[in-house]
Amino acid sequence: MASASHYLKIMSRLRSRLSQDSRILLVDDNHVVRDMLVDLVGSLGYRADAAGSGAEALALFDRGQYDVVLTDLVMPGMSGWEVLAAVRQRDPRMPIIILTGTPAIGDPRAAQPDVTVLRKPVDVTALDATIKRMLAQRLTV
Repeated sequence: MASASHYLKIMSRLRSRLSQDSRILLVDDNHVVRDMLVDLVGSLGYRADAAGSGAEALALFDRGQYDVVLTDLVMPGMSGWEVLAAVRQRDPRMPIIILTGTPAIGDPRAAQPDVTVLRKPVDVTALDATIKRMLAQRLTV
């Protein structure tokens, strides 16, 4: 029987490998913010694809395999909540991070499982911790 420390080492390696292979779909209509997020997520060790609209994000989502979706809340055409709803129709367990400069507190959609709302400007440590937590949950479920 494997010891607890052996199990923890294996889980640590799996999480490390998972972060290196994990793909994140980023959605933001502001190209400056979008490019910054791609660089930021890349510096944290994740691979990212970026979309400038909800429609573009859904087209990428339908063609690719993603582990987390990170979307802006307020966008023209399709809001972050609408992106969330459309992604959930395709994959009900997909972890989604909503970034917003406006308060989303009290919105019942923010209380859904596997949804986290982070305020802009994004705290890098909080973003990394949120992504890691979501990936670990996806690994264990």
